Amino acid sequence: MIPAPIRTLIVDDEAPARLRLRQLLQDTPDFTIAGEAGNGRQAVEFIRTSRPDLVLLDVQMPNLDGFGVCAEIGAEAMPAVVFVTAYDRFALQAFDVHAADYLLKPVDRERFQKTLRLIRERIGSAATDTGHQQLLGLLAELRGERRGTERLAIKVDGKVIFLRTEEIEWIEAEGNYVRLHRQGSSHVFRDTLSALENHLPPEQFLRISRSVLVNLDAIRELQPLFYGDYSVILRDGTKLSLSRTYRDRVERWVDRRPS
Repeated sequence: MIPAPIRTLIVDDEAPARLRLRQLLQDTPDFTIAGEAGNGRQAVEFIRTSRPDLVLLDVQMPNLDGFGVCAEIGAEAMPAVVFVTAYDRFALQAFDVHAADYLLKPVDRERFQKTLRLIRERIGSAATDTGHQQLLGLLAELRGERRGTERLAIKVDGKVIFLRTEEIEWIEAEGNYVRLHRQGSSHVFRDTLSALENHLPPEQFLRISRSVLVNLDAIRELQPLFYGDYSVILRDGTKLSLSRTYRDRVERWVDRRPS
């Protein structure tokens, strides 16, 4: 009996990246494309309703990233997953430690075929339970890292830029994008402020309004305004507004500072 083709979901927020994976899969008749998703929410819905055998899953996506997709579905219910990532070599150590399959962007054809050979062996075998445990371990480790990550990888104009969080002075929301400010420059990329906040050390960054996050080390002074609002003055002279809704958070931070 000819085995059924391995139904594969492609997940990436960039159309050229999805096209590259689609082209590579066309050379493998025992894999079939079950669907595509341009963001994490679409991926979660597709996995729950269509139950693909394999997910080629982009790590970095706005709103809900690849790890968030795995967390929402749950490791035991997650199909076989191959992470597609632009992370640097240091960050990839977490994948290697937990034996998680990954493809490094730009995806190489030879490496892609090697990964598919591993997937063929894993699907339908006893290795499935092992894969669940590996995914659980990976998510647990990365969940801990993301509460205090020291570097961010952001997509700007088709490139991936790595920034140390201590370089970032403040971040503002601009519709479906965010603008990240550091000394002498700024970067605009597609994400939400709430999603980005989850990647930043909570002891270093504070929300001062619905649309602004500030590095506490960049604050020079607070100036009281009318009706309980404040003006937040940064070291470079930038003036930001602290809304009453978020005033308690800043006051608690001030109380903790040594006098």
